[in-house]
Amino acid sequence: MEEKYVVEQNGALGFDSYRVPGIAVLPSGELLVTYEGRSGESSRRALLMRRSEDGGRSFGPRTVLKEPEGEELLHNPMLLVRSSGELLLFWCQDYSRLFCRRSRDGGLTFGPTRELTGEIDAFRDKWPVTLWSISPGHGVEMADGTLVIPLWLSRGENAHLPACFACLYSTDGGEAWHCSSVVPAGNGVGDPTEASVAERSDGTLLATMRHEIPGCRLRAFCQGGPEHWSQPWLDPTLPDPVCSGALVCLGGGRMAFSNCAYEDKPALERQRQGEAVRWSLDARQRLTLRLSRDDGRTWSQGLLLEQESGASDLAASPDGKTLYCFYEQGWTGGNCIFNRALVLARLPVSCLEG
Repeated sequence: MEEKYVVEQNGALGFDSYRVPGIAVLPSGELLVTYEGRSGESSRRALLMRRSEDGGRSFGPRTVLKEPEGEELLHNPMLLVRSSGELLLFWCQDYSRLFCRRSRDGGLTFGPTRELTGEIDAFRDKWPVTLWSISPGHGVEMADGTLVIPLWLSRGENAHLPACFACLYSTDGGEAWHCSSVVPAGNGVGDPTEASVAERSDGTLLATMRHEIPGCRLRAFCQGGPEHWSQPWLDPTLPDPVCSGALVCLGGGRMAFSNCAYEDKPALERQRQGEAVRWSLDARQRLTLRLSRDDGRTWSQGLLLEQESGASDLAASPDGKTLYCFYEQGWTGGNCIFNRALVLARLPVSCLEG
C-alpha cells in the first residue's frame, strides 16, 4: 500500500503556508519537488525545491529557487525533466511574465535566467490575453524530444476568467518556443485553466483541465497537441470540484490520474436555487488515484489517497512501477482552499490495477 511523508508543514521554517505542489523524477531516480512558500496575507512568495534520493522517504535541505526582490508576485514553479537528464525550471511573475533556467547537474545548480514573456504575444491574435500563467505541476518531454508546457490565458474580466487552455512547445530543446491553438469553453466545459498533459502511446497528447461552469462538477479533457488541440469534453465518470489535478504516462498505454473526486452536490444545489456560490468550503476532498490501460479513454474506480486534500501532481519512477503523488493535505479553519501541509505519497502502480 501507499507510504506518506510530510515534506512541509504550515508555519514551520519561515513560511505560514506551502502550496502549489509540483514533482519530477530524474533519470537517476532522484525526486525533485517544487512549491510556493507563502508569508501571511501579503503577496510575498518564495519558490522552493527539495530533493529526495530514497524515493521520497526523506528529503534534503530546502533550496530557494527564487525570492522576490521587491513587491513582485512569484508563482507556479514548474520543472521539466529531459531524457538526457537536463532540467528546465520555469516560473511566473505577476501573472504577466515567464522565466526559465536550465540545469545540467540535476538541479544542483542552474544557469542564467531567460525571460520568455514575449512568446505569449503570439497568442494575442487567438485570445485577448490580459493575465496568464503556466499551470501548477510539471512540463513534459515527448518521445520525439518535443517539450510541452501547459498554461492558461485569461481575459481578466472576473479575476482569472474567462479563460482558455493552451501550451507552449519547443522542438529544439527549449531554444525556440511556439504557441499551440487555444481551447476555450465549449461542449459543457467552462473556462478551462490549470491543466496537466501526458503523452499517449500513439504520440498524441491528452490534457486534463480544471474548469468552472454552474451546474457541473465533472473533469474536463482535450487531446491532440502539441500544436493543434481538439474541442474539450467532460468525462461523466470523473467528478471534480474545481481544482487542479494531474496526469502522468506510465508506458505501454498506461496513465495515472489524480484529482479530488468530489462532485460537490451541495454547491450545485445552491446554484440551482440562485445563489452565487462557486464551491463548498469542503469541496476539495477525496483525493483519488486512478489507472488507465487505454491511454486515458477509461479509468479504474480508483484508490482514495486522502480525505481532506487539494491540488496534486504526479510522477513515476523510471521503470514505471512506482507512482509518486505530491499534494496539499488537510484544511485550515475548515476551508479547503487553505491546506495544512504538503505530503509525498509513494505506492506501487500495481495498487491501482484492481
